[in-house]
Amino acid sequence: MKNIKSILENMTIDKYIALFIFIGLLILPLLSSRYSVQIFGKYITYTILALGLDILWGSTGLMNLGFAIFFGLGSYIFGISMAIQKGLPAFMSFGGLTELPWLYVPLQSPAVAALLCIVIPGLVALILGYFVFTSKIKGVFYSIITLAFVALFELFITDQQIYTGGASGVNGIPTGLMTLRLFGSKISIFDWYYIAFASLVIIYMFCVWLNHSRFGKIIHSIRDNEMRVQFLGYNPAVFKIAIFTISAAIAGFAGLLYVPMSSFVSIENSGVAFSTMIIIWLAVGGRGNLTGAMAGALLVSFLQNILSGYFGGMWQVVLGVGLILIVMVLPKGLIGSLIDWQYMRRIHGRQHANPGSDPVPPARKVEV
Repeated sequence: MKNIKSILENMTIDKYIALFIFIGLLILPLLSSRYSVQIFGKYITYTILALGLDILWGSTGLMNLGFAIFFGLGSYIFGISMAIQKGLPAFMSFGGLTELPWLYVPLQSPAVAALLCIVIPGLVALILGYFVFTSKIKGVFYSIITLAFVALFELFITDQQIYTGGASGVNGIPTGLMTLRLFGSKISIFDWYYIAFASLVIIYMFCVWLNHSRFGKIIHSIRDNEMRVQFLGYNPAVFKIAIFTISAAIAGFAGLLYVPMSSFVSIENSGVAFSTMIIIWLAVGGRGNLTGAMAGALLVSFLQNILSGYFGGMWQVVLGVGLILIVMVLPKGLIGSLIDWQYMRRIHGRQHANPGSDPVPPARKVEV
């Protein structure tokens, strides 16, 4: 009993918030409508996406301005797979195609498509990361390359309408989803919700393990002092490529889970604007902290939904002003600032209990 009490007393506030998020998401379908379950199911996929970027940007210091491309690859692969389950989708027929392109034939198997949602984004990241990091491209040049990469992807998707649905997106997904079975029964939106929730918990635990592993300590060191890591005999490029690939695979998996929740795939969730939004999630919640990534994604997404109903076309301006104020007032994000507040409170409590003790300056805690 004393051990449990000691653990609870020493837990940082972000752990309590993470626990609150998981419990809230777990019981939400029991208290909400089907529509709310579908909306929060999408939010769960966003939190998984945010975790993927956090281990890249927060843990390694590699801000990816084109991170949405990996989410887009996953969602388009699985979305097209669902669209072709009952034959040639409308956007292909209207484009003049009479049979399925050979490239899409493997996607007729949902299992193969699900696997490719993880493998293809990871492979793309591996190839891009190899050329970028072995060439020692850093800073603004690295950011420009990632931004240009997602801009090219957005242009490709829009231009190749006959194969991707173009600006109109991929239709026919709900029909394909109805063909899927889980233990012989149709997979309902509630089933998909809990599949996404279980995936979130597993990926969160994986990210915690990754950050506390030897690999995690090395990527933290690369973020803090890359030259020292290189001096100790490690090749930073290898670790950057590895974390770049892992984060992309997580993003692709999030894209897979997004498809059943939205029943629609378009470039809006794969382009430059969405990449910027992912970065905003981490800036608001606090990068370098997995709870901050989840909280930022949930909070900003929820505010988008609420403000769009109250302010109409002006909701983006209202949200933008609010986010700018949060980032200016709380530069470490909401969760990072709460951790610092808790840390200072504990320090002052110890000083009050031991007046002769020396004050300890607050340290930037990268909690995972």
